Amino acid sequence: MNDTLPPSGLMQDEAERQRLQTLQDYAVLDTAPEAGFDELTHLAAQWLRVPIVLVSLVDSERQWFKSRVGLAAPETPRSVSFCSVAIERPQQMLIVPDARLDPRFSDNPLVTGEPGIRFYAGAPLVMPDGQALGTLCVIDHRPREFSPQERETLSLLARQVVAQLELRRQRIEMRLAVDRYQKLFDNTMDGVLQTRPGGEVLAANAAACAMLGMSEAQIRERGRGGILDLEDPRLPDLLDTRLRLGHARGELRMRRGDGTLFEVELTSALYRDHAGQWLSSIVFRDISERLRWQQQLQQQVDLLDNLARHVPGSLYQFRLDADGRLSFPFASAGIHTIYEVEPEQVREDASLVMERIHPDDLQPVLESIRVSAETLEPWRIEYRVILPVQGERWRLCNAQPERLADGSTLWHGFNTDITERKETEAQTFRLAYFDALTGLPNRSLLRDRLDQALALARRSRQYGAVMFVDLDNFKQINDARGHSVGDLLLTEVAQRLQGLLRAEDTVARLGGDEFVLLINELGHDVEGSARAAMAVAEKVRATLDRPHLIDNFSYTSTGSIGISLFPKAGQKIDDLLREADTAMYRAKGAGRNRIAFFELTMQHEVEDRLALEQELKEGLAADQLCLYVQSQVDARGQAVSGELLLRWQHPLRGLLTPMRFIPLAEETGLILPLGEWVIAQACRTLVRMRAQGLTQSLAVNVSAQQFRSEDFVPRVQAILRQTGAPAQQLVFEVTESLFIEDWEHALQRIIELVKLGIRFSIDDFGTGYSSLRYLQRLPLFELKIDRSFVQDTPHDINDTAIVQSILSMAHHMGLEVVAEGVETQAQVDFLRAQNCDRLQGYFYDQPQPLEQWLARLASAVPV
Repeated sequence: MNDTLPPSGLMQDEAERQRLQTLQDYAVLDTAPEAGFDELTHLAAQWLRVPIVLVSLVDSERQWFKSRVGLAAPETPRSVSFCSVAIERPQQMLIVPDARLDPRFSDNPLVTGEPGIRFYAGAPLVMPDGQALGTLCVIDHRPREFSPQERETLSLLARQVVAQLELRRQRIEMRLAVDRYQKLFDNTMDGVLQTRPGGEVLAANAAACAMLGMSEAQIRERGRGGILDLEDPRLPDLLDTRLRLGHARGELRMRRGDGTLFEVELTSALYRDHAGQWLSSIVFRDISERLRWQQQLQQQVDLLDNLARHVPGSLYQFRLDADGRLSFPFASAGIHTIYEVEPEQVREDASLVMERIHPDDLQPVLESIRVSAETLEPWRIEYRVILPVQGERWRLCNAQPERLADGSTLWHGFNTDITERKETEAQTFRLAYFDALTGLPNRSLLRDRLDQALALARRSRQYGAVMFVDLDNFKQINDARGHSVGDLLLTEVAQRLQGLLRAEDTVARLGGDEFVLLINELGHDVEGSARAAMAVAEKVRATLDRPHLIDNFSYTSTGSIGISLFPKAGQKIDDLLREADTAMYRAKGAGRNRIAFFELTMQHEVEDRLALEQELKEGLAADQLCLYVQSQVDARGQAVSGELLLRWQHPLRGLLTPMRFIPLAEETGLILPLGEWVIAQACRTLVRMRAQGLTQSLAVNVSAQQFRSEDFVPRVQAILRQTGAPAQQLVFEVTESLFIEDWEHALQRIIELVKLGIRFSIDDFGTGYSSLRYLQRLPLFELKIDRSFVQDTPHDINDTAIVQSILSMAHHMGLEVVAEGVETQAQVDFLRAQNCDRLQGYFYDQPQPLEQWLARLASAVPV
């Protein structure tokens, strides 16, 4: 599949969308008859001697007649329209000498019934942008030929219809433009005058009349001299500038009807009318109030400046422009103390201040700016700065935002030093919530975090774990070597435990040699979470088992670990700590340096999982894995391909399905040798099939972990080369989750494998990412509709609609479709009716051993 051009179906859809948009732009549908169009249809009827002539415009669902001769109906459905066919080739005229003999139209109700069309000729109405909106068509009740002269006449008349449509559109646009300009003139808040350069006033809008306190007639009567203060010394310069440049802008005094003067901001321009006569425009607004505010503002600025020089900290205005630029339009001299910068250094660009903010606090500061700008809520934040002279200090910012007319945000605020307060708070917090020896959270902080963890676990429905860790022989070391060595040992244990965990987890010391680990978000199911907790506990046990070198002496202090998962129904903090403590004593009682779960059944499950992992390694080496196949059939029920399914013939547990061991293989990395073994077996099977003349393809499921391994493509190449298998009969089934992460890398790998001849199928389509983005760009072969959608068709309208949509989309994109989970005749009938390419399910075939499947293919026994 081309990875840059869209599929042809999408191109056609886009072309039709553009054509319908052009038709909409002409605003001609469902309008009254117009003489210009009617004259052309009557001329066509006379010159070409036909009973029916139509100006037909083809909409999405119908053809509508702007003008018609010999036909009463104003429109017909598009599905029976000859004109809809004609516009498919806009550069050609559609001629149908006898519709009854033309297979495209012989069954058309307009042919078999009224109006009984036998002859049709349609010239597409092609607009300047190349879109065919419809046709000028002539129709007869009898078959006939259409001479070259008649074709030229119809083409000429069609061009005249196009000209009428274009002229009609231009007239509409002109009326709209005139109406817009008139409304703008009448409704603008600024005063607008139209004058002659000599001073005669020709027109005045409502705003000008209101500001001058006169009617338009009074303004015209007074003229420019009666409304401008001719003694204003700024007037001559403004008129001279307008004369030289054709336009001018400035401030002047104007005179109201009662004689009072007022200040205006004025813009004036010279231009010629349609007769070439010079006119001028004057646009003005009353700025008297603004000037008064400027005076008051200056007084306030003087007051603020005096205040800013005498208060600690910094008064400032901070601005965020629409383009993201930050600046301090105003900052008092105190900004030197706050940021060690001068006001003029940050007036246009605040980057120097941003550089002073502590790296760990910069993003929170920027985020707080963004939120305050969006919500216009007060901006308040505490953060650290690193200054060249003062070093690290704490700052408190308080500011009130406002939105400016240009979309920027301006804050007015105050910034002050809070270093002393923050240091006092930090010291108080450390004493209250942290262990003095190790610096780890103490019991109080642990309980607080346990409370948060329980609430989070219930919201996210993910399990966490609490681990009690007790050092097995710490008392002997402490008694033998003294408290100083014991303290150093505890400190090193704390550091090791902290190094093992994620930032969102917690290591706490309860006292003595007891530590507690709080692990969050282990998984959504108990079994998987228990395995994850066991993996963490094993790392903890291995870390503690390593010797500790203290004062050139080596000490070993293993750990007994008790684990309790949360949340459980009604579980509280004390319950959780008691359970983990109980499990720890169980581990210590079992011989120390052990791990125990509070739930005995969970302990058994984890041990069983570890045993199964070892047995899977042995089973892979002992050739205990085997392949089953489930057929995929075509519409006739013939097996055209098969999906390889892995089974494990365990010597004690019996035949195991993939659900029993594939998740374990993925967690442990065994999926890589397993997956490679399946691909190799598939290739060897294809070689055998080719020798027997069998052309069916084989589909292999490829896990995301296997696909993303660095040597996946080279390993597949090596297998194909070693076996000589026909890659064209090999299909790799992958899930949509493959493309969520590292899309470009996945695309490149698929392209490399497709070049080898391998085809790709999207398994369980519709249940995951389901993005058209990858469907458009990936060189895919097929989609597999997930069984969850198939199982309730055709009785469930929602699943039925989903299946129909997937089939329609896939076929438009040139992809084949396999429906999984087909189990009933009703499903078969529905899928066949929807042109589904292949079906797979128990209705046709259950998974069977590979050799049995091959034998049935060889004997040509139908499925």
